[in-house]
Amino acid sequence: MRKWIIAAAAAVVLVGGAGTAWVVWGRGGSAAEPAGPGGGPAQESSAVPVEVGDITDTLVLDAVVREDPAKEVVSKRGGTVTRVWVGDGQEVDQGAPVATVRVQDGAPATGGQGAGGEDAGDTVPQTREVKLTAPVSGKVADLNGLAEGDPVDPGAAVASISGGRYRAVAEIPPNDLYRFYDDPEEITLKIDKGPPAEQCDLMALGEKDASSDTGGSGDSAEEDGGMPGMGVPGADSGGGDATAQLTCRVPDDMEVFSGVTGKISVTTGSSTGALLVPVTAVRGGTEAGQVTVVGDGGTEEVRDVELGITDGEVIEVTSGLEEGEQVMDPVPLDGDFDVPGAGDDADAGAGTEGY
Repeated sequence: MRKWIIAAAAAVVLVGGAGTAWVVWGRGGSAAEPAGPGGGPAQESSAVPVEVGDITDTLVLDAVVREDPAKEVVSKRGGTVTRVWVGDGQEVDQGAPVATVRVQDGAPATGGQGAGGEDAGDTVPQTREVKLTAPVSGKVADLNGLAEGDPVDPGAAVASISGGRYRAVAEIPPNDLYRFYDDPEEITLKIDKGPPAEQCDLMALGEKDASSDTGGSGDSAEEDGGMPGMGVPGADSGGGDATAQLTCRVPDDMEVFSGVTGKISVTTGSSTGALLVPVTAVRGGTEAGQVTVVGDGGTEEVRDVELGITDGEVIEVTSGLEEGEQVMDPVPLDGDFDVPGAGDDADAGAGTEGY
């Protein structure tokens, strides 16, 4: 899971020019006239201690609810309908008969009087009746007036069954891919002007299928592991089109309708007893970065560190620092990257927690 997330995030960097030093670019400036957030003077750096604490990374995404695609009732062999068991709109259980079709076997039986008889070698087509059943429990649709005696082509669908189950789909802004360290620990769904928030179990987390229908009529994510391209009204693209989607199962007892919108609160990671520093004290934002350590007598040392999760305010340092050490916050400006006005909006979406 982590591999595709890093790969997708790297693609965002190459295409959009968004580097990992997003925590610094928002404080862009130059040696002659450093600029801070909003174009004002840059904040003067000061030494802050490395502290121990607990951290939870919660990301909130815009979501849209879609009904699961209906399952087709297919006649694999084709033939002639001999009975229709149900009608459009009828509720059926999984395995209930929908239609019976008389099919012809591919290997006809040998007729005649046996070896040496004058009818030897003649063949008689062999037929049998096949009962087509509902693949899931739900409501019957798309019978289209099916009746006894109607021909059915091989592989044709005679009806469909709508299971009446729903999923919530959220597009992940490209830069937020860095915040998915593994499968989410917890997902909560809140419908706008709807019922109270409930837990929403993960169905799929993966790359967005660019060829899929944005109306959400693609195949089930549970079946193929894909991410149907369901557009999310108002979703923040994070500076570019979303490259990934998260899909979760709407609880069966939660009253929703296809197309309603809401928000998904995703806990992407948590850690207890972690070494923490402000995100502004780190150059870099995912897996590895640099800090400026203040030593005895005010000496400064640029040190490589390994990074864990972040909540947008502080970030976990998994290697390279010890509790009680001092680091410069914000990290001193880099003339190669921290230019006036660069990334002024980068910090605006950081640290989104709760609803």
